[in-house]
Amino acid sequence: MLKAVAHALLKPTLILPILLAVALLAFAFSLGDVHLVLTRVVRLPARVLWLSLAAAAGYLVCKAAQLKLMLNQIDVRIPPRPFWLAFAVGELTVTLPLGLFSQNWVLSASRRVHIGRSASATVMMLLAEIAAVYLFLAVVGIPGWPDLRWIAVAMLALFALLLAGGVVFGERAHPHLARLSRAWMRRGAHTGLEMLRGLRKLSTPLMLAISIVLAAVYLGALTLAFWLVGRGMDAHQLGYLTAATIYLFSLAMILVGAGLFSQIGTVELLGMLAAHAWGIDYTNGLALMLGFRIVWTAAIWLLCLPIVGLMWREMPKSRQPASSDDGQKIPD
Repeated sequence: MLKAVAHALLKPTLILPILLAVALLAFAFSLGDVHLVLTRVVRLPARVLWLSLAAAAGYLVCKAAQLKLMLNQIDVRIPPRPFWLAFAVGELTVTLPLGLFSQNWVLSASRRVHIGRSASATVMMLLAEIAAVYLFLAVVGIPGWPDLRWIAVAMLALFALLLAGGVVFGERAHPHLARLSRAWMRRGAHTGLEMLRGLRKLSTPLMLAISIVLAAVYLGALTLAFWLVGRGMDAHQLGYLTAATIYLFSLAMILVGAGLFSQIGTVELLGMLAAHAWGIDYTNGLALMLGFRIVWTAAIWLLCLPIVGLMWREMPKSRQPASSDDGQKIPD
């Protein structure tokens, strides 16, 4: 048993992201005074903690509404209990490599929803966040980084082209599936095409506009909590727009990687660099990023763990065969 666990933990796909996160955190800690940072975190006022918890609740409600809307758009109608289970698991694991797709695994396991179909909603949520973040950076920018605005515009154009190309490719590639020689290749291609079909349904102008607006709202709640934590740690000169730019810049780099790397360590280091560009020294930047990491993670876990505990019975006791329902709801 122990040998099997050790073998799983030592897989490169798991151990390398962990080592990278540890290395980035160690480098971030080396730039600032960790003792002073932890002292400030401990002294955060209770009012800031409660307001951050309220912001986290608003963030989760708005994000869940976005996911539910997208699933309905692609004809995946999930009862409340399995929906909230999948959503809560996704939020608990979102900082891990590819953790944002864990909600699709839960939907597949608990309701036999085709993972490719539900993944289209997850990918569109990611694209909506990318659009909201890069639009913000293109407008606001960061002092001393004049190229950032143009890079943001270029990234928006790139992802728009990728979305358009993927939708067109999905329509034309289906007849060629039978030519694939191996079963696992056909299954993988079928999953990818299911996702592209879903993206096509989600790519209407109205859905894109609603998705981006909802993403902007819940990211606004997140950055509000970041600003409140910063003010609570005696960064009284920190304005909301400055705080939003710092955090959204660090998030922008993570979003481009589509969750391939852990947010832990990467967000902290990038946030410190952005804060330094705004004239905030590395110790204060580390305090902002690490303090917020602790407060926000605690708030999300406090809100999501009870949901998982209450809804976990929705998971089948034994593994069911892969769904062939093409993403439709299974009757209760």
